[in-house]
Amino acid sequence: MAKNNRNASYNAPMGGAQIPAKTANRAQLEKLVTAWSASFENASKVYPGGHVALDIQVDEAFLRKLITHVGDDDSKAFSAWIERFALVCKELGKRADTLHEEYEERWEQASQAGLACEARAQQLDERQAGLEVQHETQALREAELERVQKLQAQTDGELVRREREVKLREVNAEAGFVEQNRQALVVLQERQRLLGEQHDSELGLLQEEKQTLTQELRQLARQLAEVKFRCTEAEAARADVLDTREDELVQREQQLEERTRRLEREWAAVKEAKGTQQEQIAHEMAQEREAYARELERVELRERKAWAMADKRAEELSQLQLLKAQLGDQSGTALLDELSALREDNQVLRTRLEQSDAAELQDDNDDLRQQVADRDKQISDILPLYEQAKREVSMTRIAATDLESSERQRRVLEVHKTVLDAKISDLATTVEQLTNAQKTQTPFPAMSLMDSHKDYRAGAELEDVPSLGQIAVELQHRIATAEARVQLFYPIEDIQVLLGGLAMSQLHVFQGISGTGKTSLAKAFAKAMGGFCTDIAVQAGWRDRDDLLGHYNAFERRFYEKDCLQALYKAQTPRWQDTCNVVLLDEMNLSRPEQYFSEFLSALEKNDPKERLISLSETELPGAPLNLKNGREILLPDNIWFIGTANHDESTSELADKTYDRAHVMTLPKQDARFVIQPYEKKRYSFQSLQKAFNQVCVLHEGHVKELIDRLTADAFTQQLASHFDIGWGNRFEKQALRFIPVMLATGANEGQALDHLLSTRVMRKGKVTGRYDVGTTDVTELMGALESFWTKANLKGDPSKSQALLVADIKRREGHR
Repeated sequence: MAKNNRNASYNAPMGGAQIPAKTANRAQLEKLVTAWSASFENASKVYPGGHVALDIQVDEAFLRKLITHVGDDDSKAFSAWIERFALVCKELGKRADTLHEEYEERWEQASQAGLACEARAQQLDERQAGLEVQHETQALREAELERVQKLQAQTDGELVRREREVKLREVNAEAGFVEQNRQALVVLQERQRLLGEQHDSELGLLQEEKQTLTQELRQLARQLAEVKFRCTEAEAARADVLDTREDELVQREQQLEERTRRLEREWAAVKEAKGTQQEQIAHEMAQEREAYARELERVELRERKAWAMADKRAEELSQLQLLKAQLGDQSGTALLDELSALREDNQVLRTRLEQSDAAELQDDNDDLRQQVADRDKQISDILPLYEQAKREVSMTRIAATDLESSERQRRVLEVHKTVLDAKISDLATTVEQLTNAQKTQTPFPAMSLMDSHKDYRAGAELEDVPSLGQIAVELQHRIATAEARVQLFYPIEDIQVLLGGLAMSQLHVFQGISGTGKTSLAKAFAKAMGGFCTDIAVQAGWRDRDDLLGHYNAFERRFYEKDCLQALYKAQTPRWQDTCNVVLLDEMNLSRPEQYFSEFLSALEKNDPKERLISLSETELPGAPLNLKNGREILLPDNIWFIGTANHDESTSELADKTYDRAHVMTLPKQDARFVIQPYEKKRYSFQSLQKAFNQVCVLHEGHVKELIDRLTADAFTQQLASHFDIGWGNRFEKQALRFIPVMLATGANEGQALDHLLSTRVMRKGKVTGRYDVGTTDVTELMGALESFWTKANLKGDPSKSQALLVADIKRREGHR
């Protein structure tokens, strides 16, 4: 009941509830209300801490109202609890006061300590500065002291060392160097011991290695015995053949090297002899020219001297003739007689002078003497001239004969000069006439004729090709009857490959032994399709495009157009611009196509057909034909295929990778299979319709062919090509496969045949996979296994027979079989 009543009193509303009667316990509680209120207030003052303040605001009225709700049974407990709480609050207040006093005391102490610390720190800083100065000074002193000590120690050490060496030398000298010898002996014994230990260690290692090698040799011998036991007699014979073949190859290689060295020596000797001979000939010619020049100078000098002497003699002769005219007909003897008579007269006159008056006679004598002296002088002057004139007259007669001969030669030369001048004038007139005539002509007469002749300007009626499967069958029979006097039998597989190649590339290489119909196939195809075939016989020694196209003669202002150039232009005329035409390069590897056909190879690689131009001249030529671009460039038209035949013998060159990679290659075997030829009416097929048929099937099978190429690229076969043979393929191979395989499928072949042909001609050919000496037989065998594995995984029909045949032949070659 009491419990129920207590609950009722707690749940009763405080505002309007009836307050029960006071009991003794409740009265006691009311007495403690004042103490409780003070306790709560003290607690509120003690608690503040951090950022929180405990504000307990409890008035006495509230506490009394609270007491009314406490039952009698709980009043004691409540009273005890309140008392304990008040006691705690009181203790807390005391503790707070104590802490506050302690805090103030410690704060004062801390302040004083801080001031002391600041003063102490200042003192320490000042002392630290002084100590640093002292430390620097001390460091300098210590460094100097250390330097002095080191010098002193070095000096003392050197002195001690020298003194010790002197003492040791004295002791050794007194003991006969016994100690030194003993030390040397100890060192030698120690070294001998170390060498012995090292030798024993190495000997043990060598013995262990020997045992290991002996065990390995025994194991290898057992394996070799097992291998020999497992080998068949054929394999043993094959090994012997390989050894013999290897020895032969080594000997042959040595012979070839010796022969090469001998030829190089001979060639060097020939070149040296040739150079010496040329130098000798040049030297002799130079000497001969110099001798002729000297002789010519001597003759000219002699001629000039002769003319000078002749002039001098002529002048002297004229003087003599004048003197002779003055003297009259008197001879030299008469002059001498006259001189003698004058002397006698002189003598008579002298006698008379002696007898006559001296003065008159002396004057007369002087006059006479003067006259005699003059006469003597004249005579003395005339006589040498007379004798010299006589001699010169005889010489002049000889010189006159030479002069007459020279004059005759001069007249003959003048006549020759006149004739030559006349001929030169005639030639100049002829050249001028020819030049004027050439100015009015075109530099390309044959090609210009095609622009105007009716046979080239009129178009032809052409038919569209049927389906590729049907055209393949028709071509087989049309080619068989294309030549008038012979029937050509080519299997349908060759025709299918030919059509695939026509779609793939404009350059074709037909190879095989002589007489397999390479040339005939190219000509017969052009005739069967209604186009033309220009046959060009390649010559040994061709080096550039001029050998194939012709050259321009600047003097004649004419381009010598060869058959290939005329065929290229002919294919662009209205009559032939939509037909299927062929330029046949017969025996194309007599010279290197990479040289004379290089500009064609580069032009055919361009994606835009309009850019496939070959320059014929550096500048535009006046009067050029209509279809020449810029007056100097010839276009390689789409409707013409370049088909080259190649034999492989000692007179031909190997085609380079550049040519093989850009061409469609067909190897024609001997044609033995025959079939019943079906007659077909002759037709001329349109080139554009053939290209349209190619493009349609390429689009139709593009996705399937790409998937096949991707599978082949990711297969182990391709990985082995890259790792063992360093061979891969790029965009050109994929581009050709996307044109070749669809056309092969459309003509009735299967994927296996098409892919096998591409791999055999592009990858397995000699120099790529087969015919190499830097790979082993195992590599070739594993590659053939990988190829067969891919054929099985790709579910391709048939076998890669062409590729297998090349690989098997290469393996047999390596094994020494024929």
